[in-house]
Amino acid sequence: MAAADPWYDYLAIPVAPLVLLAQIGILFLPSRAWRWVLSLACPLAILAMLLYVDTRPIAPDEGVNIGAGVLFLWLVVSVVLLVLALLVELVRYSRAPRFVDE
Repeated sequence: MAAADPWYDYLAIPVAPLVLLAQIGILFLPSRAWRWVLSLACPLAILAMLLYVDTRPIAPDEGVNIGAGVLFLWLVVSVVLLVLALLVELVRYSRAPRFVDE
């Protein structure tokens, strides 16, 4: 009988990409405060998943921890999206009328 896959490896495939999709949608929020809070929360959530999966004890017969590698890839993509959010914010700021309260 084959051993079941560890549940924590499933954080890498279905959960992290959903967080990335949410991070892309966050770029279009009208509120600057919500954009920044949620844009920072997404990479932190993926980092927390990566740290958890990476610290799980793996027996030698289980092979490599594929979930940690995939989560690292998602973390890199999430950081790139965070930089993109910064660039979008700079463009919005440069195009906004000066001395106007939000």
